[in-house]
Amino acid sequence: MVWAKAILFFVSIFILMFIFNKIMTRVMKVEKKNIFSNRYVNDLHKKIGGILPIMFFIISIVFNMWQIEHSEFENISLYFLGFVIIFFVLDALVRAFMEWKYATNRMDYIYTLSEMLFMIIVIFACAKTYFSGFMN
Repeated sequence: MVWAKAILFFVSIFILMFIFNKIMTRVMKVEKKNIFSNRYVNDLHKKIGGILPIMFFIISIVFNMWQIEHSEFENISLYFLGFVIIFFVLDALVRAFMEWKYATNRMDYIYTLSEMLFMIIVIFACAKTYFSGFMN
C-alpha cells in the first residue's frame, strides 16, 4: 500500500508540473522547457549546477547514516522531504539568478521562480494528502 501511495504521489506531481509548464510557457511567452533537461545559461551556471547534486548526494549519505544511528525520531521522512525541498529551492534560486543576470529573455527568471513556488505547494499538498497517516 505504501508503494502505491508513493507511485501515485510522484505521478500526481509529474502531471501537475506538466500542466503548469504548458500553461506558463504560453502565458509568459518563454521558451518551452523540458522537465528532465538541465537548462544552463552559461559555464558558471553549469559548474554550480554540477556542484549542487554532488553536495546533495554527499549530504544524503550522511543524513541516511545519521538516520540509522538515531532511529528513535518519529517523523524522519519529514526531515528528508524538507531536505529534498531545500535542494530544489537552492537549485531553482541559482537558476533564477543566472537567468536574471545573463539570459536574453527577462521573463525566464520569473518563470523559474513561479515554477519553484508551484512545485513546493504541490509537493506539500500531495505529501499531506497521500501520506497523512505517516505525517502525523
